[in-house]
Amino acid sequence: MARRRGGRRRGRGSFKIPIVSVAILAGQAIYANAGGGTLLNKFARFGALYSGYNFAANAWDLPALGIGYGPWVAKRFIGKIASPGRSLGRFLPVSLS
Repeated sequence: MARRRGGRRRGRGSFKIPIVSVAILAGQAIYANAGGGTLLNKFARFGALYSGYNFAANAWDLPALGIGYGPWVAKRFIGKIASPGRSLGRFLPVSLS
């Protein structure tokens, strides 16, 4: 039986920070924080970005769904079209996903 040489596990890459995903989440957190009010209002506003319902105001906030899901949908389609070269992330611990 053949043995593998070297004690390393194969197919395991390094941890990379997804720049675009972190930027989207940071922007949505800033949007939720800009509403002011208590911490409950800020969490409710952030939750409305993904559910469409603001629990603090007990009202539907459907335009918030566009702010919540819009950047993720755009990232999905733009990422397929504009793929960067491999040299960008060769030595840096970042990825554009």
